[in-house]
Amino acid sequence: MGTTDANGVDLSGVTGRLIQTVDLVKGPAPQAIATDTVNGHIFVLQVESSATAPQGNLHLNRINRRTGAITGSMQLKGFGHGLSMGAEPVGTDTYLWTEVGPLQLSADDAAFGKAVTRFRFVDGGVLDGALIPQSQKFTPPGSTSSTGPSLDPVNNQLCVMYHKDGKRHFTRYDVTAAAAGSWVPVGTTFVMPAGEDVTPDVPTPYPLQKTLVSQGYTALGDVLYAYQWAPYDKKNFPEIPDSFPGIAFLTSYRWTTGERIDRQVVTNADGLTRREPEGVATEVDPATGETRLLFGFSNTVPGTTGSRDVTIGWYPTRPAVDGIKVLADWEDLALEAGVSPGADRPRGRLIALAGTTYLQLRGTVTCSPGLTADSRIGTLPHRLRTTHPTRQNVPRNNSAGRCVCRIETDVTGALHVYGATSDNAITWIDFDGVSVAWR
Repeated sequence: MGTTDANGVDLSGVTGRLIQTVDLVKGPAPQAIATDTVNGHIFVLQVESSATAPQGNLHLNRINRRTGAITGSMQLKGFGHGLSMGAEPVGTDTYLWTEVGPLQLSADDAAFGKAVTRFRFVDGGVLDGALIPQSQKFTPPGSTSSTGPSLDPVNNQLCVMYHKDGKRHFTRYDVTAAAAGSWVPVGTTFVMPAGEDVTPDVPTPYPLQKTLVSQGYTALGDVLYAYQWAPYDKKNFPEIPDSFPGIAFLTSYRWTTGERIDRQVVTNADGLTRREPEGVATEVDPATGETRLLFGFSNTVPGTTGSRDVTIGWYPTRPAVDGIKVLADWEDLALEAGVSPGADRPRGRLIALAGTTYLQLRGTVTCSPGLTADSRIGTLPHRLRTTHPTRQNVPRNNSAGRCVCRIETDVTGALHVYGATSDNAITWIDFDGVSVAWR
């Protein structure tokens, strides 16, 4: 059992999905994530491969938060590793807060930015960190190495992580003042307690590395969330398959005391091919006004060896109503050619009841001239897509005593129907009884 914090987040509780397996503009893994809910964008940073570019170059992806389509990108030269990021809507523009050079190389030759900057997203733009005026960069006092910002949209605060005296420090600033160049700390500075990077003792099929790897952080009010990864110890146990990258943890802390509130293994999207935790952020859902804690996963694009996609899940903060949490409200399915909505158009939603999340469908479809073989009939929205095959028997037109077919969906959201034959065509399907465990 977990603990519900002051924001209403239970790290052991149910989770929803924002987008799933969106292919990124370049091959490397995603890093930080952030959203601009006013303008409908998701932003994802990638480190550019050092095999083809200098260390510290980043790619910035812009993604439509409803469709998952890539709508733009930027190249950021000499910025760092993409530890964290904030997205600030200003009218129809989005300004991004990220780390930036001067760069520092780690022991494994990864490059990290030592300052923080803010810039406007320009599709197709190339921004050179070395050309950004010093007046538009901020280095936290006493910082000795890498840094990174994260935005709290509820309290209009920018949290900046930096290293000082061998420890991670986190200081908050008013985002409007910081954008104007005034960096006055708000409240106290949080210092990460000693020993918080020791890998917890959890059941695993293979040994884990002893030290957790930071995969991002975010602050919401007086709670700090740290996203960490325990990779499998492949150096000492080379027999561990590549399909077992490691285990993800989310930890919450009370800002004022430094006390750990909770730490949980993150199990959302557990069916991905190569599931690595990447990026954490907060947002306010534009449809419901609910504050949500977002977390990302990197995954290898099926059929490739190095291309990566991104999946972003989220924790709700509102309590259940009559025992039910709606994680994604009714949304239309996209239908294939030859498949049409019936009297009640086909829709889906995601709900959580008693700790289990269910995919529910409703409505009917008609098929003209009729399906005579197993077929794809539609696609689920990103918010509903499962990471393991999900199936259920449903009613269809009664022909020669056959009145049931099977529908099935997968990680891509493709919705297939099985049971049609050349001598027994399916002409309509009823989804009203579909309620199947989503994870």
